[in-house]
Amino acid sequence: MGKSITSILRYLVTLAAVIVAGMVLANMYQEYLFHPWTRDGHVRAQVIKITPRVGGPIVDLPVQDNQAVTKGDLLFKIDPRTYELAVEQAEAKLKQALASEMVKEDQAKRARDLSRKDKGAISEQSLVRKENDLLVARADVEVAEANLNSAKLDLEFTEVRAPVDGYVTNLLLRYGSQTVANQPALALIDTSSFWVHGFFKETQIEHIRPGNKVVVKLMSYPDAALQGIVENMGWGIAQQDGAPAADLLPSINPSFDWIRLAQRIPVRIRLTHVPEEVDLRVGTTASVFVTTE
Repeated sequence: MGKSITSILRYLVTLAAVIVAGMVLANMYQEYLFHPWTRDGHVRAQVIKITPRVGGPIVDLPVQDNQAVTKGDLLFKIDPRTYELAVEQAEAKLKQALASEMVKEDQAKRARDLSRKDKGAISEQSLVRKENDLLVARADVEVAEANLNSAKLDLEFTEVRAPVDGYVTNLLLRYGSQTVANQPALALIDTSSFWVHGFFKETQIEHIRPGNKVVVKLMSYPDAALQGIVENMGWGIAQQDGAPAADLLPSINPSFDWIRLAQRIPVRIRLTHVPEEVDLRVGTTASVFVTTE
């Protein structure tokens, strides 16, 4: 009798343990579905490639690597002497064009006055030629004015200023460095553009929606919680299978049916609150917790 009671108790204890374990697993699965999280998150920001519009040697470099700058601060200055000379030349050509216009206008006016006084004093062909010469002279003035504006603009471009508030990053320029027009010279991280990308398994994104609240923990600040919301999710990721090979045939990687790894989908997180002690840095690692409805 005692052995049977002991067996029943053992059975009940085992059954209770199985039930508790099942409840725990069910709760964990529910948390997995409705509160997805990932350690595969990274801090991102817009990186602006500062590209000079004109080329030349650098004669002024008031910034240092990793320095914070505000919008409008001078980043570097290119030797302006060549462009100052171009402005002077354009001004001289404009004066020349204006003088030529005055001469052509006077000649056309005289021809018109002479034709009104005496129809036979000047031929119609000569009168038309004078009017056409005046039109050409006026067009030359417009071209000279445009060239002068272009030269002044190039002179302004010798001073490269910060387009946004940000951090100078990976500065490799030095005094005397030769810049090339339309070639990036340095990188500027826009401080107002930080966001977090959380890369979630495709099995986790079913319930994630834009507007869901998010908690972000940075590896560099494990005790500080950043607040945010889901802004959007990526609609596609690069595929390795099916890419054209050298002979234009699809290149298909072998598939291992017994190992099916879930793809990672990028979820963009807009930060709504960053603690004062946290300094965001592009590329740092983050854990992302999403609370779905």
